Amino acid sequence: MIPRLPLIACGVAALLAIPAYGALDELADARAARDAARIGASAPTPPLATADAAFPADSAADARVRLAARVRADAVRGGVLIETLTADPAAPTPVTLLTLRASGTEKAVVAFADTLERARPAIRMRAWRLTAAPGGVRLDATLVAPWRG
Repeated sequence: MIPRLPLIACGVAALLAIPAYGALDELADARAARDAARIGASAPTPPLATADAAFPADSAADARVRLAARVRADAVRGGVLIETLTADPAAPTPVTLLTLRASGTEKAVVAFADTLERARPAIRMRAWRLTAAPGGVRLDATLVAPWRG
């Protein structure tokens, strides 16, 4: 008499091998997709700014003045108080850097920051921080904008 238990175990193992093989195939596909995403992520990024995204200015000083005027105008339109706005004269030639401290209601300050980021020519925030302030929030940021002569 042949014991049936080993035969049944072999049959069950064979039946379970079919879905296991499919799972291994899906795992291989997922790993290939992950590796492709890593390669795509390490590809060089396009330039931050193009010529049409830069402030037209005659000089670095003119670019600082124009950028500050634009920031002040956006703040007034949004109901945000500019506490300080100082330029960094040591910024590299094609870039203007401003240090900003603004305050207002949370909604107004967030809308103001969004306006700066979305408008053309672009103004980017290299570093920023929102903190609670009496009556709302305070935005401390370093603004960066390219300019062209």
